[in-house]
Amino acid sequence: MDNTQIPNDKPMFEAPHDVIELPSRGLFYPHKKGRIKVGYLTAQDENILTSPNLLTSGKVLDVLLERKILDKDIKADDLLPGDRNAILFFLRATGYGEMYPIILTDPKTGQEFNYEVDLSKLEEKPIFAEPDENGEVEFLLPRSGSKVKFKLLTAAETARITENEEARMKKTKSNISNLMTSKLEAQLTEVDGVRSRAEILQFIQYMSVADSSALRKYMNEVEPGLDETIEVTAPSGSIFRTEIPITLNFFWPYL
Repeated sequence: MDNTQIPNDKPMFEAPHDVIELPSRGLFYPHKKGRIKVGYLTAQDENILTSPNLLTSGKVLDVLLERKILDKDIKADDLLPGDRNAILFFLRATGYGEMYPIILTDPKTGQEFNYEVDLSKLEEKPIFAEPDENGEVEFLLPRSGSKVKFKLLTAAETARITENEEARMKKTKSNISNLMTSKLEAQLTEVDGVRSRAEILQFIQYMSVADSSALRKYMNEVEPGLDETIEVTAPSGSIFRTEIPITLNFFWPYL
């Protein structure tokens, strides 16, 4: 009898996976990885997707991404939102099918109608501007003429800024949100060659609305990801563009 045993540290079956290319091409990360290994959804993953505690906490997608990203040196929270969303669309398309049913409203009649989005047809936004070796992008402000550098925020940074601002408003009972300037404070890394945080914060405080709005528009253009806008012909014949809504049918098509 053959007494050879399978080593306990090696799984009998390798997790089914694919290597996908990130919309950012890894240009904005220190590791510069533009392709990562992502596991397909399995029966075990449905335990995560249907976990009451995770659904209540709103952490279900965070836990799912940590489980499905198989490159252990890459954390889901450290990815840009556009890269995270690309992985989520990949998991949905390969797990539950490429056709994603949604409900839209006819802009002409105001009536709701059913529509299916073919997730396989979504295209990546072109790389609008490549960052420097530090992952920073340069922009010339139109009103002041100042040259600034900024970084893109990761999912974790965005969530932390939002949580801190919500806590501040609750504590101070303020009705005014500082979220827009808080994000600018986190993103701006240099103004006219100056990298002092104190001077940058003061610059933001007195930045004209023309400069701040132009900067935010440019940041949105630079942000990599999938183009999640679709062109739809409504039952009335009206043609309009809209962003793909993420509803319960995205990962819970049978609920």
